[in-house]
Amino acid sequence: MNVHNTGLSTGTSGAGLLSLENYELELKVKAIKEKGSKCYSGNRTYKEYVDLARDPAHGNRISYQTRKERKIVLELEAQGELGYIVRDEQAENGADFIDTSTGIKWDVKSPVNKPAGHTSVRKGAFSVTVMMRKIRREVAHNHNVIIDTRRITRNQIVLLKNTISKAGLDNKILWYNKKGKNHDE
Repeated sequence: MNVHNTGLSTGTSGAGLLSLENYELELKVKAIKEKGSKCYSGNRTYKEYVDLARDPAHGNRISYQTRKERKIVLELEAQGELGYIVRDEQAENGADFIDTSTGIKWDVKSPVNKPAGHTSVRKGAFSVTVMMRKIRREVAHNHNVIIDTRRITRNQIVLLKNTISKAGLDNKILWYNKKGKNHDE
């Protein structure tokens, strides 16, 4: 089987394996050397990248949620919505992240329309009242809030935006959706 042009070769089991030509490997090595060891998202070292997913409020554990939060802030940082982001090391009443260029602390909230099909607020379904309580708690601690809207409906987003606006908290909120862009754009 001629796989030279596809970038694939076959292993002993016949399964396709990724194969790079020598010049492609040399280009990758050169790119890594030029960047130094900072070759992870946001021009970070491996340790800095991993640390962005550690949550001091939960014993520095890394979870699906903390990895998702890291992805969100790195995308917003890359788009210029946030400056250089680091984890807030404060465990009690700390935010998720600190924008080092402004000193603003940010907490990420990711509401879910119907988690596992549940419609009950007790089971975690979206509620404007619950979200506003969470937002107000963060603002009371002098944190701003990034709201990940990927798992709520357009109507819920509009309702939440209107409620936030009526509460005068627009300037404390950054909206994030699938493209990482602000919904107002």
